[in-house]
Amino acid sequence: MKNIITLFAALLFCHAASAASMKTETIVDQGMTRTYHIYIPDNLPANAPLVFVCHGYGGNANGYQPAFISLADEYKVAVCYPQATSDPKNKNGWNVYYPWQIDKMQVDDCEFICTLAKHLQATYNLSAQNTFFCGMSNGGEMCYLMAYRKPKEFAAIASMAGLTLVEMTARHDYSEPVAFMEVHGTGDKTSRWEGDSTNQYGWGAYLPVPVAVGAVAAANKCMYEQTTELPQIKNRVILHRYYGAPSGKEVWFYEVRNGGHNWATDSFDSCRAIMEFFKMNMR
Repeated sequence: MKNIITLFAALLFCHAASAASMKTETIVDQGMTRTYHIYIPDNLPANAPLVFVCHGYGGNANGYQPAFISLADEYKVAVCYPQATSDPKNKNGWNVYYPWQIDKMQVDDCEFICTLAKHLQATYNLSAQNTFFCGMSNGGEMCYLMAYRKPKEFAAIASMAGLTLVEMTARHDYSEPVAFMEVHGTGDKTSRWEGDSTNQYGWGAYLPVPVAVGAVAAANKCMYEQTTELPQIKNRVILHRYYGAPSGKEVWFYEVRNGGHNWATDSFDSCRAIMEFFKMNMR
């Protein structure tokens, strides 16, 4: 009996040792060695979706927003957390045309993410059709830049507290419809709801958040808006759904009343909302 128990314990240990875990890997792109973390759930089916999650300015991909790990197991997707490089201020930052990055930061992070996506799709047999992108703050700015530059590469994009910098509008146009989601607090003092037309706060001039979201909806040619208020937990959350586009690509805008510069997880299950938005836009 003791031997049977010992064998059973050994089998449990082996199962635990083989369980899914986060891997840290590197890839060479644009002459630089870039780091990323990849989570592959156990028994992930072939051609499974791939979700990118990008950290904010000065942040680190290691251990970033762990909520997506449990969601990856539930939704059967791979999750990649890429690491930004050091920018001219010696902060980990994505190149989104902040004033100190323009003409001084040579790395093209949009190209890096797309190169990494193809690498992961080939390495782990993941779907090229169902690859998704999300990020918070500086990572949210990457969401808008991706929507401008790489709309065909992602089935849907979700920004958390992201901005459209005026420099983006000067350099790019929305060329293709893209399923897009934004979550933003009206009380955000970092990525301000009302925008910053004069660069008063130093991030570069940027559009008011409703205008930025509206620009994506207009480019998609969405015809209608539906407004729904979520059951209140802390701050009021109002979902503005823009739909009726010829392409079927919708824009969802979660307005978090008095919400700050965060993931708004105290007011609704924002990470799950992102995963549900991605799920509804699978090709």
